[in-house]
Amino acid sequence: MVTDSQIFLCIGDNSSKDAWGHKLSEKYALENEITFRGEITTGDQDLEPGCYHTGTYRLEMYDLIKLAKKVDRTILLDQSQEQYSHPDIFGSTFKLMNHLIKLGVEVKVLNPENFEIISYWTNLFKENKSFCMFPWIYHGGYDGHHTTCYLDYTPQTKINEITDWQTDKNFVKIRQKMLNGEKREGCKGCYNVEQEYGFNSARIQESIKWATELKLKSTDDLKKITKPVYYEVRPTTKCNVMCRTCEPNYSHLIEKEREQITDQKLLTLYPKKSWEGMTDFPKDIDHIRRIYVAGGEPTVQPSLYDFLRKCIKENKTDFHFRINTNAVKISNPLIDLFGHFKGLGFSCSIDGIPKINDYIRWGTNTSKVIENIHRLGIKHPISFVSVVSIYNIDTLGETMKFFDTEFPRADIQLNIADFSRVSRKKSASKVLDPFNHPNTEKVIRSLELAKTTKCYWHSERTTTSFVDALYDHYTKPHVIDKDVLKDFFYYNDALDRFRNSKLGDYIPDLELCRSLVQHDMTINNTV
Repeated sequence: MVTDSQIFLCIGDNSSKDAWGHKLSEKYALENEITFRGEITTGDQDLEPGCYHTGTYRLEMYDLIKLAKKVDRTILLDQSQEQYSHPDIFGSTFKLMNHLIKLGVEVKVLNPENFEIISYWTNLFKENKSFCMFPWIYHGGYDGHHTTCYLDYTPQTKINEITDWQTDKNFVKIRQKMLNGEKREGCKGCYNVEQEYGFNSARIQESIKWATELKLKSTDDLKKITKPVYYEVRPTTKCNVMCRTCEPNYSHLIEKEREQITDQKLLTLYPKKSWEGMTDFPKDIDHIRRIYVAGGEPTVQPSLYDFLRKCIKENKTDFHFRINTNAVKISNPLIDLFGHFKGLGFSCSIDGIPKINDYIRWGTNTSKVIENIHRLGIKHPISFVSVVSIYNIDTLGETMKFFDTEFPRADIQLNIADFSRVSRKKSASKVLDPFNHPNTEKVIRSLELAKTTKCYWHSERTTTSFVDALYDHYTKPHVIDKDVLKDFFYYNDALDRFRNSKLGDYIPDLELCRSLVQHDMTINNTV
């Protein structure tokens, strides 16, 4: 029974006062004889009895969940995908609904058929453990060859030899295998994440996102894709920092460092360069939906400047354009060029609160980085990428709390530090494993803090499920692999000698964990 003494919360697309969310909420209130109160714009807004509306465009997931818990009724509006102003709002609204249901909040969905497109793809991934959208949509590669995605380094057809993207024999074979549910060796990175760590991989999250953006109702619609729509560009490996979770394929400085190593054991732990040549900027951008630029570090590469100027000259500046950057140095001329692009956003790399980030991303001044990110955020949306490793797992909650405070509304993507894609040796692939930190109590406290943050609920892929998987691991009986831990200290001590740094000066709590393996550690001082 509906009464005007209750508080009703309508969820939909409220990206503007003219959006359907406002109209449909007002209609719902009128039909049920409830006082219409308008839009909720802050998470702590005082509410009177009546009907309100809001959505993921206006409020963060964290605030929406709090609101839904305290109102009398939560209604998901009868709003089709076409009535959402952006695919991301459509997708995040579906995620909100699932979060609420999982938390035991009753949600009245006025028309479940509106989300059938996402439900279809979600169910597909439950049944098909191989399928991925990338072989249909992705343009990227190394050594002059296409690859299926940015996590698979298996060379396919040469980029300059593809005459028809839709019928290329190598990709047709890969696509058919995936549709048949046959697993591929090149996709083991995602398979391992799903099987070993228990959270959604890029294979699942990115595919669902692209299916909704392209409005693909089933796998039959994949036949409509005649050209790649997503370009990943990595012009060169030139970089200006030396991240401890990175490897020579992505940093010319790390490549030079590895070339100086003669310690054979260390060489088995430190991944080697696996290819030559990266993917350059496309010449034709008319059909492209999205470009992602990474490196190396894009902001120190002349080709980025050239591409920006070319787009401005040709008046092609409205595509979805995202640049991954460490934000170490952002020049005024670059800021001026960025200002011409409406669809430009930045994925900024920060792995911890200042001293930890300075150590992991060696060569970084985190205070300056934060200042630069604020400059970028004046005109462009900001998100963050954090690589979670043994270095920072016990302070992940503090880092996420920092993001909440310093950069509210910015999405946070958590990635796992993992060398398995470029090394077949278990010791190398696991050496930075965030699931192998010996101070369990400190890790649990930090993860509990992480679960209280707003960015824990962000719609960015893997964030919530990754934290949940970490928490589940550390709160259940588990065994620390001391051999891998010993390899970590061996690996890190060598880097410290090269870089004239000390772990204890930056992350003293991790240094204290050395005592667990100290008795059988003999580090070769000649590298």
